[in-house]
Amino acid sequence: MAGGDADPNLARLLRRLSARGMDHLALLVGASAPPLRLTWRLADDALLIGGAAVEPTALFLRHDVFAHLADGRPETRTRASRWYQTVLSWALAHEAVAFPNRRYGARQATKPHVLHLAKRVGLAVPESLVTSEAGAFDPAEAAGWIAKPVNGGEHTRRLDQALADEAWRRRGAAEPTILQRRLVGPELRVYRVGGRWFAFALRSEALDYRTDPRVEVAAVPAPAALTAPLGRLMDGLGLDFGAADFKTCPETGRFLFLEVNSAPMFAGFDRVARGALCDAIGDWLAAAGPRGPVDSPSPGGAGAHAETA
Repeated sequence: MAGGDADPNLARLLRRLSARGMDHLALLVGASAPPLRLTWRLADDALLIGGAAVEPTALFLRHDVFAHLADGRPETRTRASRWYQTVLSWALAHEAVAFPNRRYGARQATKPHVLHLAKRVGLAVPESLVTSEAGAFDPAEAAGWIAKPVNGGEHTRRLDQALADEAWRRRGAAEPTILQRRLVGPELRVYRVGGRWFAFALRSEALDYRTDPRVEVAAVPAPAALTAPLGRLMDGLGLDFGAADFKTCPETGRFLFLEVNSAPMFAGFDRVARGALCDAIGDWLAAAGPRGPVDSPSPGGAGAHAETA
């Protein structure tokens, strides 16, 4: 049972479960709840709550709006969203778990769920943790990891630098964060427009190339070893158009999948491609328009996130 500690609906349901003697675990966040310890370890798909492995058979989840209504702080609303997306991601990744409105939830955008799906269709992904225990990391090891929000909206940071920021450290103890092994350049962005693929190599000294005005971008052939599984992922998500980002594993030199964007920026890449991206989009729209609306995403898929920067 997951949601806000000030939600009267969830409180009533929890009381009813207790009265009926039904075994349950309350995962509550908010002003009065103590900080939660949660880790979803993607490598072996273990869910740890309070340091103990749990295997829920059903999940009832509510987005917490009451904490923000009480204090009006933007960070309270953001925290609630990140907890919601973390738990939603886990639920969507486990189809055997009873979860109300699964088909509706499957159309929502969650980064951790897309990572889980990418791994399942054959894309290599970096070692990843979705955790509210980022502050427990050994500082000596933290330099080899990066941190980014569960729901996007911020640039990627080195974990050791994030932990040195007192405000971030407090936040990291109160909400889930995506931690991943730090990768290196070059980076690769792969666009899909219908059945056509476009790839661009990016070289930058910055951890997040979006912060680097001197980033070098070059059009390159789209690797079939990536587009085949990426196509399966995007088909499952219902994405005829989108862009996926990859970065290089320092040990193997292999491109590892980071994320897919359903509304990516493309103007700068189109300039490098001399208009080919825009042409492909126009061609697809002209060809698809007379045939009517695009099919809805499959019930088992999940929406990808829209690019925010």
